[in-house]
Amino acid sequence: MGLTSSSDQEAFLERIHKTDQDIRNGESSEILLKYGKNSKELQKLYRKMDSVDQLNLKRVDLYLNTFQYPDKKRFSHSANIAPWLVIHHSSDINTRNKYFQILKKAYLDNDINSNQFELYLGRTYQLKTGDYPTQEGAYKSEDKINRLIKELSLE
Repeated sequence: MGLTSSSDQEAFLERIHKTDQDIRNGESSEILLKYGKNSKELQKLYRKMDSVDQLNLKRVDLYLNTFQYPDKKRFSHSANIAPWLVIHHSSDINTRNKYFQILKKAYLDNDINSNQFELYLGRTYQLKTGDYPTQEGAYKSEDKINRLIKELSLE
């Protein structure tokens, strides 16, 4: 892999973050406004986005299997959130479940925040059930996280 230093690892993760965001920012909005949501142009962009996501997921998998989740204190913000972002963009439940323990540890170590972990779990729930999880009234993020983990049978 050749990522012997922290700066090499950070640059690798920042490139992943950049490719993830570049495909989503600007271009998709422009295409949607110009051609509409059922256009062949938007479908082409989605295929391109899926291709980028699959490649980024392979890169993140290699990184996480070689190193641990990037420490929030040692890495830039974009490098730190790159693995979470790529995993969160996956629409495959098995892929999302594969990384649950890694993301849970990152959450418990404060390398991702409760909103990020809750968002990941909420989307996993939505992909599994077809409904986005809601909760009546005010709630603690930790309570919703624990409920989602239980409902998704992740522990």
